[in-house]
Order: sequence, then structure tokens, then C-alpha cells
Amino acid sequence: MAVIMCVLTMTKKRKKDVQEWLEQNPKAAKVYIGSTSSNLLSYILTPSSISLIAIDNEKPKTFTMEGTKQVFYLTPGKHTITSSFQKSRPGILSKRVITEYEPTTQEVEVEAEKTYIYSFDKKNEQYTFTEKN
Repeated sequence: MAVIMCVLTMTKKRKKDVQEWLEQNPKAAKVYIGSTSSNLLSYILTPSSISLIAIDNEKPKTFTMEGTKQVFYLTPGKHTITSSFQKSRPGILSKRVITEYEPTTQEVEVEAEKTYIYSFDKKNEQYTFTEKN
């Protein structure tokens, strides 16, 4: 019970901190961490995830959840995003094969009040950063 209370308190504080940051940076761009699975079956059988490590060489301050989606915010301009990627697939005899990609840094540029998607293209094994329409 204490663990649940601690998690809820931390989540509430994180949302408050992000809201305060957004009030100070009203022109911020929103960036969704894109889904790396195209459908529910793929999500169940071959789960994968992006771990956000740093933004501009600092621990991410604006990372939060929006419903079930992961989102972070950036001020307009150029930024560096450091992240890692992990995927898994069924192996032989019920074991899972996990592939972890080393952390890499991508340079991105965002415009004020726009929305973007940051994701990992498994086929080409590279990150993508695109404006959401």
C-alpha cells in the first residue's frame, strides 16, 4: 500500500512540475514517443520500447504520461535527445530474445507550438522524428 501511495505522489508531483514548466514556456512543442508496434498482436508478441535518457545532456524534466502515451516537451529550436531502444521476440522453447541498442544521440529542431513523434524504425534500425499532422 505504501508503494502505491509513493508512486501516486511522485506521479502527481511530476505532472505539477511539467505544468509549471509549460506555464513558463507556453510556446513549447509537444513530442510523443511513438508506438513501436503497429497492432495489438505485434505489441503482445514483440514488445519494444524507447527509453529517454537525456535532453540537451540533462535528465528529462518534461517527460510525463498523457493517458497511455509517453510525451515530453521542448522549447523551440535545436535540441539533442539521447535515448536507447529495446525489443524482444519469442525465441525457441518459450524463451524470449531481447535486443538492446546502445544509447545514441539525435539532433532535432522543433518549431513553437507544433507536435512531433519520436520513434524507432525497427526495419532500418534508426530513430525518426516527424511532425504530427
